[in-house]
Amino acid sequence: MAIGATKLLLDPSMRVRTSTSTTYTLPPASPTTTAPTTPAAKIFVDFKDSPDSMVPTLKWLIDHGLPVWLFSGDLDSRCPITSTRHAIRDLNLSVAEPWRPWTAGHEIGGYVQQYKGGFTFATVRGAGHTVPTFQPERALILLQSFLKGILPPYEKAK
Repeated sequence: MAIGATKLLLDPSMRVRTSTSTTYTLPPASPTTTAPTTPAAKIFVDFKDSPDSMVPTLKWLIDHGLPVWLFSGDLDSRCPITSTRHAIRDLNLSVAEPWRPWTAGHEIGGYVQQYKGGFTFATVRGAGHTVPTFQPERALILLQSFLKGILPPYEKAK
């Protein structure tokens, strides 16, 4: 059984037609492309300990009055900002503070939007999936802002 991108690429409906007479397809699947065989790769195939969506969990936290900050690195290919924003849209929250930049030093650190009910979404400029690894100073600013109960700072350029 093929997984992920391999499954999609091996799907006959995904063939690229360049003209009415020529169709390019991928070569047939070999045993090494059908499923991972290493123990480490098997973990990802068999991983079932995560919900399909975090929306119900986020909704529960918000409904119970807990402040929730969700943040994404703008270079994160694992959990892209667009996908996170779609999930936030599904929460049906009203905007309390509109989308705006926040700063780290004299640079834009990312963007932030606050919603009614204590939910805040922030992006971190120049960060991948593990934000503190890519941008430790910006991650610290977000954490400090969360602990203080305030939005991250914004200082206009002089």
